[in-house]
Amino acid sequence: MRKLIDAILTPAKHAKALGTSQWQRWFMQSEHRFTITGLSRSGKSMLFTSLMTVLKYRSEEQYQCLPLLRYLPMELVDKMWLEPLGDMPLFPVEEHIRDLEAGHWPPATENVAGFKLVVRLRQAHQLKKYLLPFTDVVFEFIDYPGEWLTDLPMLSKSYTQWSDSAWAQQMNEPQQRYAKAWHDKVNAFDFEQAPTQANVQQLVSAYRHYLQEAKSQGISMLQPGSFLIPGSGFDYVAQGFTPLPSRISSDIASPWTQCFTRHFEVFKYQWLTRLKKDTFRQTDKQIILVDLFEGLNHSRSHLYQLRETLSHLADTFVYGNENWFKRNVLQQQGIAKVAFVATKADLVPAGQRDALLSLLKDVTRGATARFKDGEVQFEHFLVSAIQATDEGCHSNALRYVNPEGRYMEADFEALPPDLKSMPADEHYPVLNAAVPSDYLARMLNGKGLDRLLQFLLEK
Repeated sequence: MRKLIDAILTPAKHAKALGTSQWQRWFMQSEHRFTITGLSRSGKSMLFTSLMTVLKYRSEEQYQCLPLLRYLPMELVDKMWLEPLGDMPLFPVEEHIRDLEAGHWPPATENVAGFKLVVRLRQAHQLKKYLLPFTDVVFEFIDYPGEWLTDLPMLSKSYTQWSDSAWAQQMNEPQQRYAKAWHDKVNAFDFEQAPTQANVQQLVSAYRHYLQEAKSQGISMLQPGSFLIPGSGFDYVAQGFTPLPSRISSDIASPWTQCFTRHFEVFKYQWLTRLKKDTFRQTDKQIILVDLFEGLNHSRSHLYQLRETLSHLADTFVYGNENWFKRNVLQQQGIAKVAFVATKADLVPAGQRDALLSLLKDVTRGATARFKDGEVQFEHFLVSAIQATDEGCHSNALRYVNPEGRYMEADFEALPPDLKSMPADEHYPVLNAAVPSDYLARMLNGKGLDRLLQFLLEK
């Protein structure tokens, strides 16, 4: 028996001589690359904060959270730690915990942050324990502003194509009601004057004002979203552009069309192409966060636009592994698992969660229709990164602390299970829950993360 074990170990000893890091990558690491895709206000920052906190307490404090996560058995976790991901700054989890301690929800993401989360598992099998005493499960996560995500479809368009589509969207609900001042500015603008920097800035400033107003009112499909973030890295003052009416954008001899075409190409190739390469890296699993409450709080047309936005975004990522050569020889892999996640599920009572899940499936149906049969596994989940509410006196009620610090109870009407069931002129108020004083315990008791991780990690 000893000779047999030595025969098995001898090649491994030679491989280990190549270097500890290479040895660990070959034999002791299981890597999972995630992209957590979420539009602005979809809850990425809170989800990251909760995920890192929950895994830390589960491994280091042996706290009984994530009960359904069988892939990382708590009794086998030796330790966990964070490592940088390339030259990206680490996700500011400690700052977010301080925000929660002060009673503030974590701020929206305005810069990219990345990290590796390494969970070291002890081997349970006796032979494996002798050969390889531990296994490192490595997760790679990247956080980024949701506004960047909506810009990616622009890579496949010319300036005129983008301008026409953006203008057409603004002529329909729900954007139309917020675009009036912008359209008035364009209709009164003299396009016979030269596109000097001052004249260009008149239009860009008016367009940015429209984007900011529309964003504050829950509009999801806004391009360029990068114009909404001052620190995004693109100089919209020197290289700004806007959509134009087709009478201008279709005239290739127009100095305005030529100017905005140049600026649009700079945006695509000096900003978007680099952004996609550096931030939206190759991944094998994707979490798509969806905030249904923004649409429910505004109108049915907002939810229809969210469905359209998610459908367009599904075209910007590579799904499936149908090409054997790319998969096995070139080691190029498309996304094989997708989890659609409705965040902030604690804002509806237990009696309405089936309807919320049904609505999530309806809103994402344009995206799931793009997955080829059998090549992409996908499921839908309801997740609470923090359980900010309590059960009410009946199944359609919740209790929560409002921003003034009062403990309130709210009764809920039935949520629509799909878009066609939602009256066009109605909206559903959303609880404005404050950060609970016992935020840590409520984070550790968030719902749905265990099911989500188990789906993504299982073979």
